[in-house]
Amino acid sequence: MPLEYDPEKGGFIRTSSNKNLNDYFKKRGFFFSKEILTRYFLSLKTKPFVILTGISGTGKTKIAQIFADYICQDETPEERGKRIAFVPVKPDWMDNKGLLGYYNLLDEKYHVTPVLRLLLEAKDHPEKPYFIILDEMNLAKVEQYFSDFLSIMESRTQDRPQGEALHLHSRENVQAQDGKGDVPPSFHIPANVYFTGTVNIDESTYMFSSKVLDRANVIEFNDVILADYEKGGDSSGRFVLKDADVRNRLIPGENEAPFSSKTDYLGALEISRDVHGYLDELLNILRNYHLHFGYRVINEIAHFIRNAHELIQNFDLKEVIDIQILQKILPKFHGTQGRLEEPLNELFDFCNAEDTRFPRSAQKLERMIQNLKVQGYTSFIE
Repeated sequence: MPLEYDPEKGGFIRTSSNKNLNDYFKKRGFFFSKEILTRYFLSLKTKPFVILTGISGTGKTKIAQIFADYICQDETPEERGKRIAFVPVKPDWMDNKGLLGYYNLLDEKYHVTPVLRLLLEAKDHPEKPYFIILDEMNLAKVEQYFSDFLSIMESRTQDRPQGEALHLHSRENVQAQDGKGDVPPSFHIPANVYFTGTVNIDESTYMFSSKVLDRANVIEFNDVILADYEKGGDSSGRFVLKDADVRNRLIPGENEAPFSSKTDYLGALEISRDVHGYLDELLNILRNYHLHFGYRVINEIAHFIRNAHELIQNFDLKEVIDIQILQKILPKFHGTQGRLEEPLNELFDFCNAEDTRFPRSAQKLERMIQNLKVQGYTSFIE
C-alpha cells in the first residue's frame, strides 16, 4: 500500500491505492480537465518526450509531478524518489553536464547527478516507468544540453531497439564521487524513462528549434474555466479514457513497440483509410510553402491514433487528428506575416471545413492569424 505524509500525525501513513487517474488528481487538490490528463498520458505513451506550455499558474509543472506520483504511488517514499527526478534548468547550461555530470580529472572520480542516477537505476528495472521533469526547459538552449537525448531517442529502430549508446567518459572503471558504485563509460538511455519539459516564454527564455518541436508532443495550458474549477471537474465528456486506471499501461505491452515506425502508419490505415486522406491533404497544403513534415511525424501521429483507438472511450478519428494537428503540426509554426499568412489561412480553411471538423486546431489558428495581423509575427508557443 502507498505511503502519504500526514502533517497532523507528523509522519507517513498507509493509504489505499487510488486507481483512477482523474480521482488521484482531485484527491491531491489540483484541477485538470479529463481531456488534458488523457492527452498527456497518451502523448507520453506514444513517445517519451512531452513539452508543456501555456500561461503561468495553470499547473504545467504540477501535472507532470502528480502524474509521476500517481504511477509510482505503490512505492515507498525512498523508492519513489529513485524513480522521479525534478530538474530546474539553469540558464548557463551549454552542454549536458547539468544533466549527466562529468569526470573530474583532479579527483579522478565521476560527479553524478540525480538524472544520471535515475537513468542507471531505470536500466536495471525495465518493467517500471521512470520520470525526468525539466522545469523551465527553455531557460537554456535545449539543443545544447539535451541534444544527445534527442538524437538517441530517434536512433531506436526495429533492429536496434536500444538505439545508440550515450558516452560519459573514456576510462575503464570510474568511481562516483559519492562512493555509490562505479559509473560505466557508456550506456543506452532506457526506453522506460519519460521526459517532460515545461516552458514559459519571456525575455529570459529561448525559442525552440524545429528539431526539438519535431520530436515532441506539445500540450498547451491556456484554458481557465471557473465553472469547471469550482465543481472540481469538467462535464464535456470528450476525449476521455475507457478505463482511467492507467498505472500499468504506460510501458508498452508485449505486442507494442516502444517507438514509432511505419508499422504504426499501416496499422492506423487499418483503423480508417481517412488517415491517409487527412495527412495527404495537410502535406499538399504545406508542401507549397516548404513547411511540410516528414515520415517521423507521420509515424508518430499514427502511433498516437492507434493508442487512442485502443484506450479512448467513443473513439472518433476526427477528434484524434484534431489533437495531433494541435500538438504535432502547429507548434513548429513561428515567423513573420510575409512567411506565414498564406499557409496559416489555408490550414484554417482545412480545419474549419465541414462545419469545423477540427475545432481545437481551428481555434488556435484563428488566434495565431490574429497575432500576425496585430504584431506582424506569430508563434504557437506564446
